[in-house]
Amino acid sequence: MNQRSSGLDQARESLRLQQIYNTISSYGLDMVMDRGALGDFRRRMQEFIYQPGEPVEILSIPVKMRLMLQELGPTYVKMGQIISSRAEVLPPDWARELNKLQSNVPPFSSDEVRQIIIEELGDAPERIYKEFDPAPFAAASTAQVHHAMLADGTQVVVKVQRPGIRKQMKADIGVMRNLSGVLERRSQYARDIDLPGMIREFGDGIIRELDYGGELYNMKRLARNMEGMPGVTVPTAYPQLSTSKVLTMDFLKGVKINNVEAIDAAGLDRLAIGENILRALIKQLLIDGFFHADPHPGNVIVNLETGIVGFLDMGMMGEIGVNHRLNLINLLMVTRQKDPAGLARAVRSLSVPFRKNVDDAAFYKDFERVIGRYMDPDTPSSFGMLMNIVFDLLSSHGLRLDSDLTLAIKAMMQAEAIYNALYPEGGGLAVMGFETVKELVLQETTADNVRDILTRQASILAQDLVKELPSLGTATLGWLGMYRRGRFELHVDTSDLAREVNVLHRIAQQIILGIVLVGMIVGSAIAASFSTVTGQIGSVLAQGALSIFYISVIIAGILVAALIFRLLFPKRDE
Repeated sequence: MNQRSSGLDQARESLRLQQIYNTISSYGLDMVMDRGALGDFRRRMQEFIYQPGEPVEILSIPVKMRLMLQELGPTYVKMGQIISSRAEVLPPDWARELNKLQSNVPPFSSDEVRQIIIEELGDAPERIYKEFDPAPFAAASTAQVHHAMLADGTQVVVKVQRPGIRKQMKADIGVMRNLSGVLERRSQYARDIDLPGMIREFGDGIIRELDYGGELYNMKRLARNMEGMPGVTVPTAYPQLSTSKVLTMDFLKGVKINNVEAIDAAGLDRLAIGENILRALIKQLLIDGFFHADPHPGNVIVNLETGIVGFLDMGMMGEIGVNHRLNLINLLMVTRQKDPAGLARAVRSLSVPFRKNVDDAAFYKDFERVIGRYMDPDTPSSFGMLMNIVFDLLSSHGLRLDSDLTLAIKAMMQAEAIYNALYPEGGGLAVMGFETVKELVLQETTADNVRDILTRQASILAQDLVKELPSLGTATLGWLGMYRRGRFELHVDTSDLAREVNVLHRIAQQIILGIVLVGMIVGSAIAASFSTVTGQIGSVLAQGALSIFYISVIIAGILVAALIFRLLFPKRDE
């Protein structure tokens, strides 16, 4: 069965690869032929042949790229969405077109929606819900969303997964993995950046997002963490009306968080909204360690009637430990202090090499040279801009951050982009973020929270002790037995020490032998000089001393040769 499944997967990947090749080739050829004089001639011939009646709009390269990603399918639309979330590093026309991928995705048919709900929930949507709109009001790369109403009149939305999306995405990821393997064998850069690992991480993430059971859990956990945060809400999910492919949750009304015109028209306070979203995201990132990993404007909305900010699409969440949170707080602090050397040390301590022989001195020198001008006290700079430069510097010096840490920093950059869009005069994350952290830390340091932390740590310690009880019991019985015998035995493992002792012993022998030889050479040389003052007896003694001198010199020469040989060709155990 596994072999058959593997064969089907390979066939599916081969067909998918051909589709990808055909689509990219078609759009690529069109982009090449639509430039310059050749493009003008081509358009004139098309107008002559097809006679459209009115001028045909000339599509720009960004528009064609967006259309190509949409035609390639959800996996590539998802990649485009990730790129579009970094709008500040994209040219305006590219950012505008890729941003359309967050909402302008063609829906699938209502018949398919009905069939999926029947298969997943066991009945037709018109019988499960008091009202159900078969026409979606939003369509994304992996799902579309329908308005509905529960029996008690609660307004909800139903998120339905695209049919066949899991198989298609697996095929796309399989193609990407095969291609990354080929590139890794042929490109040093692909090996340096661990391209197969990046593709594997991306693939695991988007496949995990397709399980709506995980998203339901994320919503419940995030809602608990956001309790008590002013001006922020997370929709309530309904487990009895949800499965791995269908998710029912409360309907949140609003517009994208970056729709400043609509927010101003509604008379809302942009500063208050910006502070609320910034506080919420900083609490997620730096206090709780469980955060929305993709807070692009399509996933964060504002209710124009109440000004409350709502989080959507909790499929991609990040999680970081206490040490990473403290490191990120330190990163904010040195950025706020405009300390290039401190920022360099903080970043280097968080990074790991992906190339051999990283030159730390060169990294620190380049870092201060490049970053220094952006951290001048009189020069305004944003946390997001600095982190983009930091990522480039790390990559150029063969360094990178941990994947979870990278995800958290990018979420912080998106939080700053949202805040700056709402309130450009606010100073950004470097200024507001650190102050917010201090405020939230003081708020979270309550007697109840400290008691909960101590209780949780005590519980963990108790569990570890329970695991060690058998070995502790055996050790205790052994100690009692030795006590009754009137002696305690201590076993010391000196196996690693023995080799070093042997080496020192051989060195001591060589030193003693060298001292004796030096004494023999000096003594025999002195005795040989007696022939000038002691007559015949002195002559005999001198001859004997001279012989000893020659023999000592020969032995010393042999030992010196042996010592040089050992220095040049040492044994493994020495």
